[in-house]
Order: sequence, then structure tokens, then C-alpha cells
Amino acid sequence: MKLAKRLNPIQLVLAILGSPGFATPTPPVATIKKPVAIPASPDPAIVEFLLASAQKEFKSSSPNRPTAIRNARIGFLHEGATGNYLLCGSFKSGRGAAAKWTPFATIKTSDYEHWLGGAAKAFSSQKNIKWYPENYAPTLMQRLEE
Repeated sequence: MKLAKRLNPIQLVLAILGSPGFATPTPPVATIKKPVAIPASPDPAIVEFLLASAQKEFKSSSPNRPTAIRNARIGFLHEGATGNYLLCGSFKSGRGAAAKWTPFATIKTSDYEHWLGGAAKAFSSQKNIKWYPENYAPTLMQRLEE
């Protein structure tokens, strides 16, 4: 008769866990998050925040100070269970034939982000944005002229 080899406690646990009849715990099922509710109209406090943030950025950037703004719209970018408001449009700095329209995007995050050019165009061209109808270009331009 052959005697079984004595296992130390760690070897014993590993032998039990590695046996075919031992059920290993399954990972928890991922919690399914509900999609974010898309607001029917923009929150007035966030509209004010975005306008003030864009104004602050444009006033602090002297070479890109807008001489005109067009198509400044508020949108709600929604991805799954999260969403952010954004203000997108384009501005012209300088005068005459040399002046070009440059896209801008101001995004409400924990504070805000302000993007110009290609990055702004990428934000504003996403398909998962609900755009609100009002054009804020005259309001933003008036604030910049104050």
C-alpha cells in the first residue's frame, strides 16, 4: 500500500481549487447603465456658463480675437450614460480677404475645455449631439465687444 504524499496547507488549497469538481466563482455581471436623458432644452445656467467661458477664452487670446462669430449653437453630446453640453461655432479674426473662419468648441466638463480648429470641428461634427435651435453668435459677439 502506497501512502499519499503530505501536502502543506498552500499546496492543499491549490490542489482543491485546481480540481475539476471545484466551482470557481464567476465574475460579477457588468451593471447596465441607463442612457442619459437628453434635455428638451438647454439648462440656462449652463448656457450662461458656456458663453462666459468662451468669452473669457477669446478675450485672453489676443491673436485669435474674433472680429465676427457665426453659427454659435448649444448642443448636448451624449454617450451612453454620460452627457456634456457644448457651445460650437466658428469665428473670424482679422479683416479682409486674409481672414478665415475657424471652428471653436467650448465644452462643459467639471470646469470647461475650449478647442479651436480641427479638434473643435471633430467635436461639433459628432452624430450623437442634440443641437438646440437658438443661435448665440450675436450674444457672444456683443459680449466680446463690451
